[in-house]
Amino acid sequence: MAQKDTVRRKTVKEILLGNKILTEEQLAPAMDESKRTSTPLQSVVVQMELVSRVDLLRVLSQEWDMRAVNLDEIEIDTEVVKLIPEAAARRYHAVPFLKEESVLCVAMSDPGDFFVIEDIQLRSNLKVQSYLTLPEDIVKVLDKAYGLASSVSVDKVMGDISEGGGDELRLETVEEKVEVTEVDATAPEVERLVNGIILGALQQKASDIHIEPFENRLVVRYRVDGMLCETPFQVPYSFRNALIAKIKIMTEQMDITERRRPQDGRIQVRAKGNPIEFRVNIIPTVFGEACVMRVLDRAAVRVEMDTLGFLPDTLEKFKASLRKPYGLILVCGPTGSGKSTTLYAALNSINTPDTKILTAENPVEYNLPGVVQVNVIQEIGFDFASALRAFLRQDPDVIMVGEIRDKETAQIAMEAAMTGHLVFSTIHTNDAPSAIARLHEMGVPTFLISSSIECILAQRLVRRVCNNCKQRITVTDEYQKFFGQYSIDAAGATLFQGKGCDVCRKMGYKGRAGIHELLTMNDAMRTLLLKEIAAGPIRELARAQGMRTLLEDGLVKVTMGISTIEEILAAAQ
Repeated sequence: MAQKDTVRRKTVKEILLGNKILTEEQLAPAMDESKRTSTPLQSVVVQMELVSRVDLLRVLSQEWDMRAVNLDEIEIDTEVVKLIPEAAARRYHAVPFLKEESVLCVAMSDPGDFFVIEDIQLRSNLKVQSYLTLPEDIVKVLDKAYGLASSVSVDKVMGDISEGGGDELRLETVEEKVEVTEVDATAPEVERLVNGIILGALQQKASDIHIEPFENRLVVRYRVDGMLCETPFQVPYSFRNALIAKIKIMTEQMDITERRRPQDGRIQVRAKGNPIEFRVNIIPTVFGEACVMRVLDRAAVRVEMDTLGFLPDTLEKFKASLRKPYGLILVCGPTGSGKSTTLYAALNSINTPDTKILTAENPVEYNLPGVVQVNVIQEIGFDFASALRAFLRQDPDVIMVGEIRDKETAQIAMEAAMTGHLVFSTIHTNDAPSAIARLHEMGVPTFLISSSIECILAQRLVRRVCNNCKQRITVTDEYQKFFGQYSIDAAGATLFQGKGCDVCRKMGYKGRAGIHELLTMNDAMRTLLLKEIAAGPIRELARAQGMRTLLEDGLVKVTMGISTIEEILAAAQ
């Protein structure tokens, strides 16, 4: 018997050819379809009607020396089916169909898998007798037992994710005519649906996924290049609860039974070998739970300062501040303006083995090699101020605190900047001069503000003109006059506008670029701050010393053909 076990078992292809059931020519398309869809070959040849189900089961059972069963011909008790958890049954391609005293008869696509047999025996506490059957017959029995037979097929929804066919996710639309039975979160259709939604977001380079329930429909939207757009497919309404429940399970942190309170979690996946994380937030709404998933691509932060879209003079001034041994560097702007990416790029540029860097974030979005990162947890009183106080006892060279939102955090950060540490942080203001006024409103002493700040960078993200469909436009006298108002010479400008194509989804824009406003501190500015802290006078002095405003920086990039006047005015005016 031991000798028999060592003999290699014939494959389905070898059996079909060896028994002269099919020729090489007949089998070739089935092999291709099997590889393309990852469907077992025995299922494909039956679906393509190359071999009957009965004949295939007979020859496989003979060659493999296994008993076979045709599940279509027997009445199956659903209580017997449920002796194995559904998730395990679908994973193992195995379904119980008969129980006799201490024996459980189980139909399997691979009855020779002893690990599966042993696991089923442990789960059921019964002796297992395995039978050969086809994978699709197992799925049919499981669907019927768990109430999925009447559900809308999600295979149609997730029909065609093209491999390497551009950024678009092509999915068939499913129109739901009637209300159907609620779907279970462990159903394979739900897993395929979640995977398809995530793949679609990655293919379209979305920054966020929005899943929102309304009265009679479930809407999935992607935020691409800062703009929300509805997906080209429609999710059946009956999947709304199962979809959210599956996402909760994937986070391994959320309570699947809790539907009354907001919850936060994270999902980690790999796409083409690249680690991708999703920061997940779920809130209860009138029509069910809504979910937003922020896409955190770790590769996106491995960027150089030179690739962030700074104009050369702005970049040189910012790098000069990064070379300072101590001081406070602030980045300001609204949510989604790229502040975190800029800070990570700045940290990467100074991250060397002889530099101790500590960060306090809420939450940690990206893992930086060689950087000690800490999650602040407000619920237990471990806030930014507490983290900063602890950091000062860790002998750091560089500190990053996720956000300055109160006087205590601001004061500790500034005191750290004055005692030999380079400190990075963000603050929510519209422009750089307003950040100084905001710190003063928090109650931070004037002398701390003037002596600790090294520079303040305000930024926005604007959409780039699509390279695939951009068209040169004439620089008219009207354009010349408009640019002249901001002392920008447009005589040699190259202006473009996107016509709209399949690559940019007819928008005329593809990708985003940064526009920046950098306020650097010098003796004149520090003297002004000791006398008066108001955004107006600070802005006037900064501009007199060469600061380019967000609008001016954006207009310069318009003359370089990067974006359009309309886009800059929408973002910076």
